[in-house]
Amino acid sequence: MKKIQQVKPLSQVQLFVTKRPTLEAKVTSYFEHSRDVSAIIQYAVAIMIKNALVLSDYSYFLKDLIREIFLTAEPSDILRKNLSYFKPYFKSGEFDVIIKRLFKNKKDYLQCSEEARLISKYLHTETAAPNEGSEYHYHLITVFKASNGKKHTWTLRDIHPAVAHEENCEQTHLLLKLLTTLTLFQQEDVRKFAEFVKFDYFKAANVSHYEEPQEEVPVPSEEPKEKVTIRVPHGFDPRTLSDTEAMVLIQAHMPEGKTFDDIEVLFVERPADPVAEKEPGSVVPPTITDFVQEQSTQAAAQRPLEEESPVAIAEPPKYDRAAKRSSNNRPLSGRQLSALSLIEAWKGNGRKKSNQGRKKKNE
Repeated sequence: MKKIQQVKPLSQVQLFVTKRPTLEAKVTSYFEHSRDVSAIIQYAVAIMIKNALVLSDYSYFLKDLIREIFLTAEPSDILRKNLSYFKPYFKSGEFDVIIKRLFKNKKDYLQCSEEARLISKYLHTETAAPNEGSEYHYHLITVFKASNGKKHTWTLRDIHPAVAHEENCEQTHLLLKLLTTLTLFQQEDVRKFAEFVKFDYFKAANVSHYEEPQEEVPVPSEEPKEKVTIRVPHGFDPRTLSDTEAMVLIQAHMPEGKTFDDIEVLFVERPADPVAEKEPGSVVPPTITDFVQEQSTQAAAQRPLEEESPVAIAEPPKYDRAAKRSSNNRPLSGRQLSALSLIEAWKGNGRKKSNQGRKKKNE
């Protein structure tokens, strides 16, 4: 993350509008460049005033930096004048050490800080959290008179609802008067917050809302896949099929106009054949050849007569070459020929296994 650089003094907008993490980084950066103790202390007092009025949390603003300044910086009038406001930043023993650094004695401190100690209690008063779900927002509008006599307004938003109550007006008055003691925000030697005039709390509610209608983009709904059920012989495991064999088998049951992406294949095992159970030695286990032949014949029987079967039957029908070709004995398609070639290969493997089985039995 890029480090924040703040070379110039902070403006009124930066100080009262910037969110806490960014504001702390800006003030710290400015102190590193300027070493301006007076400005940093006054920035911290201004943020204390804001923290006492708003909902956002700015408590103990730049605590470590403020502690370092009061414990190590050269004694000055700005430190003496504002020390009481920062008493919660220190332990009791530390605060006594600072008093000895800045004042002749404790009596001198008490005389110089009498008014500051009165206001300090309002800077650190903890206000109960407001009820959730309030539809109103509060803001404070204050009129100040600049050192040249011209009036101007200052607006602070996000006011805590409890602070805006009438019984707390004196507290607000003292806090705003404290703002006039700061020498910040000068323009051409004219202090903007020289004299306090008046303030008003306003309660605002969002009574209406309008938003430009957005064109709704229809989201295409995914169509459910068509389920294709393929019944397999008892004891037959479809997982033993190669990719080519599986494609041939599925294509035989493929609905018209569908692709592999449009269907969901479900293999259902048929019950055992009672005849096979009685004579287990005389029956050869089912092969993919027999199954594809049977499934192809069933698929062809379910389609219209003029429609071709994707796989056809295992053995092409014998016909007279001299006979006239009709629509029922036209040449097979390329896909059908590929399926037949595959079936013939499976047949050869099946006969070979059967002969080997008989030979072993005779031995």
